[in-house]
Amino acid sequence: MRSSTVPRPPAVEDGTSQPRDPGAARRLRRGLLGLTAAVALLVGTAVPLAAVAAPSAPVLGVAAWGSGTDGKTTVPAGVEGVLSLAAGRTHSLAANGDGGVVAWGRGSYGQTSVPDGLTGVVAVSAGDYSSHALKSDGTVVSWGYDGDGQVSRSAALTGIVAISSSRDNSLALGSDGTVTSWGSNGLGEGLVPAGLGGVTAIAAGRRHSLAVSGGRVVAWGWDLYGQTDVPAGLEGVVAVAAGETHSLALKEDGTVVAWGASSDSVVVDYGQTTVPEGLSGVVAIAAASDYSLALKGDGTIVGWGRSSAGQLQFPAGLAGTTALAAGPDHVLARGPRPVLTADAPPASGSLGAAASYTFAADRPASFAIASGSLPDGLTLSASGLLSGTPTTAGTSTFAVSARNPFGATVGAPHTFAVAETTVAPTLAGDPPAATVGTPYDFDYSVTGTPAPTVSLVSGTLPAGLSLDDRGGLTGTPTTAGRSTFTLRASNAAGSAETTSTVVVSPAAAAPGISGTPGPGVVGTPYDFGYTVSGFPAPSVAVSSGALPSGLTLTPAGRLTGTPSAPGTFTFTLAARAGTASAETTSTVTVSSTTVAPNLSGTVAAGVVGSAYDFRYAVSGTPAPSVSLVSGALPAGLTLDATGRLSGTPTTAGTTTFSIQAANSAGTARATSTLTVSPKQVATKADLRVDLSGPASAVKGRTLTYTLITTNAGPAASGSVFSQVVLPAGVQFVSATGSYTRVGNVVVFQRAGLADGRTVSEKITVRAAVSGTATALAAAFSTKTPDPSIRSNADTASTTIR
Repeated sequence: MRSSTVPRPPAVEDGTSQPRDPGAARRLRRGLLGLTAAVALLVGTAVPLAAVAAPSAPVLGVAAWGSGTDGKTTVPAGVEGVLSLAAGRTHSLAANGDGGVVAWGRGSYGQTSVPDGLTGVVAVSAGDYSSHALKSDGTVVSWGYDGDGQVSRSAALTGIVAISSSRDNSLALGSDGTVTSWGSNGLGEGLVPAGLGGVTAIAAGRRHSLAVSGGRVVAWGWDLYGQTDVPAGLEGVVAVAAGETHSLALKEDGTVVAWGASSDSVVVDYGQTTVPEGLSGVVAIAAASDYSLALKGDGTIVGWGRSSAGQLQFPAGLAGTTALAAGPDHVLARGPRPVLTADAPPASGSLGAAASYTFAADRPASFAIASGSLPDGLTLSASGLLSGTPTTAGTSTFAVSARNPFGATVGAPHTFAVAETTVAPTLAGDPPAATVGTPYDFDYSVTGTPAPTVSLVSGTLPAGLSLDDRGGLTGTPTTAGRSTFTLRASNAAGSAETTSTVVVSPAAAAPGISGTPGPGVVGTPYDFGYTVSGFPAPSVAVSSGALPSGLTLTPAGRLTGTPSAPGTFTFTLAARAGTASAETTSTVTVSSTTVAPNLSGTVAAGVVGSAYDFRYAVSGTPAPSVSLVSGALPAGLTLDATGRLSGTPTTAGTTTFSIQAANSAGTARATSTLTVSPKQVATKADLRVDLSGPASAVKGRTLTYTLITTNAGPAASGSVFSQVVLPAGVQFVSATGSYTRVGNVVVFQRAGLADGRTVSEKITVRAAVSGTATALAAAFSTKTPDPSIRSNADTASTTIR
């Protein structure tokens, strides 16, 4: 699955290929046998490399595409001045101009572990999992997988001018025109035909081999798909390439011939032998797996066959290619990196003054900052345009790189000094209105060099807002109102001022309406105001029902007038603001006449600490309002307007007081004497216990029971015990507080528990056995009687899974 790298003969001055004559093969062979180490690259390097002479000025780099698995298309740093390339199944090789080798990709068999001290290399080739290097002294160094001797057997080779490798087999072309094979020979790919000589090019395929002798192709090895069936009459060949099931030949006229990939039983023809019509001007070829590549003299690449991993999807901007290497599913190409032809930006600029410079290269490239940083305010576009306006004075150092698919060239370091200049400030802006509770953000327009500092010089900002030194007015207003203030922008060149007014509106609030109007009496003036809220202020109106005759409702929610007819009136009012509204329903009873109040009642005695509730008998029309007119109520009691005396007495004693019931018809009074007795001492305490735990638990994990003990009174309880009997299916882990554990019983003891007090403890256990586990809790006192033991025990059941 590799190719030879013999270039086509040079063209004559009119651009056509040199005519082939009977002595062409002999002259070519003599030229090959006399190649120097540097020229050996162009004759036959690591298959599948195909190469042409590269320009001398640019640095030669590597582009890689196709399958990126194993990192074989991730070209490392340090690959430059490339002499030769090779693409294996899981790795890639490059022979650098300094005579060293760089390997990358997966090295599971050591194929990327370049031997220490390896120098003088002029060409490389790659098998599936092995690597090979041809040195300028004609020897070969190999490393990686050696299962078929493809590494160890190369050590004896001498006088070699070209190498080519396939899956597990390699070929070497000697300076005497003979071919040597080493490695695997499973299908005859290593059986070099007897007497083969005068060879000028070689190519090792997956299981077959090719050689060029006298302008004709000699093939041997696996021929299941016709890959060794050389077309009759094929002559004038200068280079060959061998794939998996097909073969290629490059003729001296710059055309390509392909054969193989033929089968009646399986699909092997993916178009790899269908040479594009009219293809000419080819200087090198490569074949791998089931695709083919041709490199033309203008540096363009033509591909055909199957692009299973994107091998035929060439990188954007790929141009000027000088060598190819084709692996089973990835491609390497050698070509010139960009040379920076415009790399001298200005060395200085002024703060606030626009700057511009265009970097350029000798070929299409993408530009970027390789090191350092640009001055603040300047940017570099991918097309090489350096532009912008410096915003900060100072000195910046940076270097620019120009990149194409073959790599990047970093230019010289540059220093750009930004000089300080001064421009008087300007300050302008018309801040918008604000709303309480709504975030506010406004930036004044501020110019000047150096950047001015903005400050408040008079007036007051709206509450909740703040001003930063760049002219940003931000925050959340907290108070409605109108604020007028003056700001100043200052720098070394002067100052500028502006005066602004910001109106802050209250926060929008949904409408609300509430209130309970009292009864009315025919002929008696009536006035009641509902509580109305919201912003903007809602308007109140009747939405259903009818007001009492003689009464009217204002938009502010005030019900006024003089009732003119008795009855009970139910109506609904709506407070509306825009589309929002709130409603309340009221009932007003209007009486036809007034009846003077009547007030009577004999209060009952009370007890300190016990709830008290007594209601006086009150009558009259309209309903009278009851109030205290003399004396004082017992401490802890209150009197409402309906005549209800309630609360909990706090102090023993006898109290005398007078109350009054009043309406529009008159008043009535009553005097009461109320005796409050001291609190009775309780002798019993009702203990209660609650036990809770999870409904389910997982075997092997922990769960927690919560034990709550409460003294419901009325007395304090002494010597209180709370205990939990744990079920057999759990194991005790820990408990809170002070406790004693005997087997599966956990006991908590307290000296006493006051009336109304509650204590809580937790017990953590581990679920040990699947099934239902039920824990039992109990609480008791050894000193204080318990009036009820019904609440002294509780259980908690848990299903253990």
